[in-house]
Amino acid sequence: MYCYNKGIMGSINGLKNIHATSIQNAGQFYLGNNLDSGAAGQVIISAGPQQAALWGSNSATLPGALTMGTNLSLASGDASFDGTTADTINAAGLSITGGNGISVVGGTEILTDNDNTTINNSGGTGQQNQVLKVPNALTINSTTYDGSVARNFTLATTDTTYTGTVPIAISAGPVGAISLDYDGDTLDLDGADLAVQKVPNTLTFTGYDTGTYDGSTAKTINLENTEYTAGNGIQISGSNQIQTKTDNQTIRDSGGGSGNNLQVIKVPNTLTASTNIIFTNTDDGAAETSYDGSQPITITAASSGTTYDGGTNINIDTSTTPDEINLDTSITGQTGITFLNNGASTNLTGSNYPNKPTTATNLDLTSSTNKISGVVLATKIQQTYMRRDIGTTYIEYSSNFRTSFVAQSASVMVEFYAVIAAYSSKLFYGGLYDYINSQFFATSQTQHRFKFDNGLDQDPTSCMWYLTGLTAGTTYYISPYFKSSKATSYIYAGNSGTAGSFAPGILRIIDGGNNVDIY
Repeated sequence: MYCYNKGIMGSINGLKNIHATSIQNAGQFYLGNNLDSGAAGQVIISAGPQQAALWGSNSATLPGALTMGTNLSLASGDASFDGTTADTINAAGLSITGGNGISVVGGTEILTDNDNTTINNSGGTGQQNQVLKVPNALTINSTTYDGSVARNFTLATTDTTYTGTVPIAISAGPVGAISLDYDGDTLDLDGADLAVQKVPNTLTFTGYDTGTYDGSTAKTINLENTEYTAGNGIQISGSNQIQTKTDNQTIRDSGGGSGNNLQVIKVPNTLTASTNIIFTNTDDGAAETSYDGSQPITITAASSGTTYDGGTNINIDTSTTPDEINLDTSITGQTGITFLNNGASTNLTGSNYPNKPTTATNLDLTSSTNKISGVVLATKIQQTYMRRDIGTTYIEYSSNFRTSFVAQSASVMVEFYAVIAAYSSKLFYGGLYDYINSQFFATSQTQHRFKFDNGLDQDPTSCMWYLTGLTAGTTYYISPYFKSSKATSYIYAGNSGTAGSFAPGILRIIDGGNNVDIY
């Protein structure tokens, strides 16, 4: 542009007023008293009335600002954009899902969903659907063709008949042309390549944005927030804001924390003070008659006017302050006393006052679970006649006499009674064998000599053992074993109902208790 000066311009060393219809300048423009020629890209801007012009940036503020709507926001956090500064618009709240043949990436990018084996979407410009190969290969003379690579077939024209199988077509003629049959609607040629034009079935969408999509053209789907239905206790505003619905009497959503938290105001039903109950406001000490949780309350029970009655074996002593509730020294009229059964030790202790022990009257001690010192723990009897020949090595009297018992104390007495004959100067021995652990009893030495007979006697003999070192509550197992210093001694027991025959053989196990003196 050329500007023609029709006025008079002064030198750069002075300031002059110019009246001109046009100005032609081939040099620099200077603004201000400092001869500022500005920077590249700057323009002359007004500083306002009665102010000198100055150099400034080539930018402008939009007269009407762009305001962010639903699901849109600025990266700067500003509510609007007027072009004064660069900013970024972000969209949120969109949720797009893909149907058959469609996939969604990042919630916004809609792509065709291909198997990438027979078809992909990187053809043409790199973003177009293209067929890679057919799913089923064509085999001719052991050579296959699936469309993934170009291939030539030379077919003889004599005595050869070819038929095409969908989607392969063979034209008529002496030399039929083999081609791929396609509908020209969803598939077509892109130059020499077969390309997908669109999907056979369209995707239809409704709501905020409507339309269809079949892949033939690019399509952008705009979605709004999903419509929600409010249930009990929930309300939804016109801006799709979900809030709790409160009665603001017993509960509200403007209390606690940030002021938006649910807060209980009071309970729906009040607690009323009755006789001898005092409600006091904890904050100011004022007397109150009810409590609903809206204010702090201290509950005090009046000490006067309260009367307690004693029941069975319970008496109330009103002479003390406060009153004492006592258990009678003599408990009567009870149907039973049951101790805890949780593994803790329990006891029932009588008096140890000299010559004044606790007397037990009319007690039934027949239960097998009772533990009484000196009681018989087990008994075995050989009632029918039996003769047991005893040799020079220990032998079990009878497997019927195998006996288990639960120790009640640290010791027991074991007695075996029968008629024993140890003829001709024989020594007779007996022992207690642990038939579970296959050894003679371990806690005590039980292999003893009981008899010496230098004649021909058949004597009733009692063999007794004392077992010590037992643990109360533990189960033990014994069986009587016998041997003779020479062969053979005999044990006779039982009579099978015959008068004048042998007495029964008896085995008894008796609790030794704690009052045992051992020397």
